[in-house]
Amino acid sequence: MRNLTRKRLTGILRDHIEVPRFDPGRPGPRDDGWPRISIITPSFNQARYLERTIVSIHNQNYPNLEHIIIDGGSTDESVRIIERYENVLQYWHSQPDKGQCDAINLGASHVTGRYMTWINSDDLLLPGALHRVASLIRQFPETDIIYGNQVEIDREDRVTKRVFTIDFDIRDFLYEINIIINQQSAFWKTDLFRRIGGLNDCPYAMDYDMFYRMYRTGMKYHRTPDFLSAFRIYPDSLTGSGRVGSSR
Repeated sequence: MRNLTRKRLTGILRDHIEVPRFDPGRPGPRDDGWPRISIITPSFNQARYLERTIVSIHNQNYPNLEHIIIDGGSTDESVRIIERYENVLQYWHSQPDKGQCDAINLGASHVTGRYMTWINSDDLLLPGALHRVASLIRQFPETDIIYGNQVEIDREDRVTKRVFTIDFDIRDFLYEINIIINQQSAFWKTDLFRRIGGLNDCPYAMDYDMFYRMYRTGMKYHRTPDFLSAFRIYPDSLTGSGRVGSSR
């Protein structure tokens, strides 16, 4: 999906999340020959999008996936949606927490995968993303972080923008001259995340803060030109409303 138009990407994405292509009633077959990848989904009152997020992750049909949902005590239909898919989740709970960073750190305490990321409850994984990442993990086993391109989408899963990354450069990163790493399209070693102490509760840029602290450890990275995720921007989203990092 490296050179596709926005219209074509929209069609592929909508087809990917249209229906579950897995049995929500039982875990899929596990193959430990594939690297274990853990995904945390922090969520709070996102019933409108949550099921699409879950389906986008499990329709990957990746054979060594660990999916954890940390819900902050939603009062909408979120818990019913989670319960519908609880048999394919490794862990979930719904109870009040201190916000997005706290939820991700709580989820990380349950992670057993070698690599991990978080996918927010209104964002999506693009088809084939986990197999692509796994192939790169096998090819570059010493790599600390693997990242790729992403698309931006609207409320209706329409691709509005393609976002391309570049090789990591600390000057570009610090001054945001170019897009370096899109968190939704980044996967990092779990032990590195724990070594830096997880997320700090930064009000606006907890992912940038995390990547900077990873950089200071001397992280090794690999960038792929593949599109791996879809980042949803709309008026009520954290990015769209200017509330990035303040809550979910």
